[in-house]
Amino acid sequence: MQKIERLLAITLLLQTRGKMTAQRLASILGVSARTIYRDIDALSLAHVPIAMDYGPGGGYYLADHYHFDATVFTREEAVSLVLGVDMAGNYSLFADDDGLHRALFKLEAALPEEYRADIQAAREHILFDTTAWEDDGTTGAFLERIRHAVLTGHRLDLLYPWTTRQAMPALRWLRVDPYGLVYKGLTSRQVRTGVWYLVAFCHASQQVETFRVGYIQDLRVRQERIQPPPNFDLQIYWKETRHHLAEQEQPLTATLRVKAAARHRLRGNYTVLREEADGSVLIRVQQESLQEAVAYVLSLGSEAVVLSPARLRAAVLTTAERIAALYREEVKDASNF
Repeated sequence: MQKIERLLAITLLLQTRGKMTAQRLASILGVSARTIYRDIDALSLAHVPIAMDYGPGGGYYLADHYHFDATVFTREEAVSLVLGVDMAGNYSLFADDDGLHRALFKLEAALPEEYRADIQAAREHILFDTTAWEDDGTTGAFLERIRHAVLTGHRLDLLYPWTTRQAMPALRWLRVDPYGLVYKGLTSRQVRTGVWYLVAFCHASQQVETFRVGYIQDLRVRQERIQPPPNFDLQIYWKETRHHLAEQEQPLTATLRVKAAARHRLRGNYTVLREEADGSVLIRVQQESLQEAVAYVLSLGSEAVVLSPARLRAAVLTTAERIAALYREEVKDASNF
C-alpha cells in the first residue's frame, strides 16, 4: 500500500470507526506504529483535523465537524475498489464477519449517483466465481482465533510439527507470543491461492519464528497478555524471512506407484501417467513443499511407493522409522502395566 493510499485509509477508518490507537491502525494496515505516527503528522500538515486522547481508552479521532468526501475517488477507482472486494471471496481474515461488505455498502452510499450506476453495470457484466477457493485449506481452522490473539496481545499455545536439527518434524506444544499475520500468495495454474503465516516469538527456540497456520493441529489462547518489542517491524521481518521460507517450501513434483486399493484415496493436483494390468497406477502429483509431500505419501499407507525424487523417498523413510520407533516404545510401556 502506497503512502497516499494509507493516508486515505486512516482517514476513512477514523471516520467510520471513531477513536483508534496507533497500534490498532498499524495492525489493520500492516505497518509499524512508527509509520502510523508519521502518517498522522502528514495528515495534520494537510489540515485533516486529527486529535489525540491520552491514557486508557485513548486514541486518535477526527473532529466532529470533519467529514471525508467520498467523491475524492475517481469513477474508475470506485469501480475497481468494489470489484476488488467482490473478488476477495473467502480470503477475508475475519471469519464469519461481513464487516468488509458493510463498509463497502457505506462507501457506495456516499458515492455520486453516476458512480453507483457504473458499479452496478460492472457487477452485471463482470463475475468472479470463487467456488474453487472454498476448500483450499489456506486459512486453517484456527485463523480467526489467531487473528484475535494478535490484535489483543494474548499468548498462544500451538500444537505444531516442530523441526529440530536432529530430527524430522514432530508434533509438539509450543508457547508463542503472536506478533503478526502474513498472507503470502502462491503461484498456481489452476486457482488463485495462498497461505497464512503466523509470526511469533517462540519460547522453545527463544527467537521470532514463522508458523504456517494450516499446519497447526491444535491451539489454546492463554490469559497472559504480551507486548511485541517496540523495535519489531513486521514488514522488515518478512522481507528478511520470505526468501529463506521460499527455499524451505519449494513446490515439489513427485512420481508415485499406487496400488489399486488406494486409488480412491488419491486427491489434489495429480496426473495418471500409466495404468498397470493389476489396477495400480503411476501418478505425478504436485505438492507445495517437502513436508506436505511426506504427509500425502503417508496418507496412502503401504499402498504407495515414491519413485522420485530421492529426497522425498528419504524423508518418507525417516518419518516412517520415527513413527515405528514411537509405537515400539508405546507397546513396550504398555506391556509393563
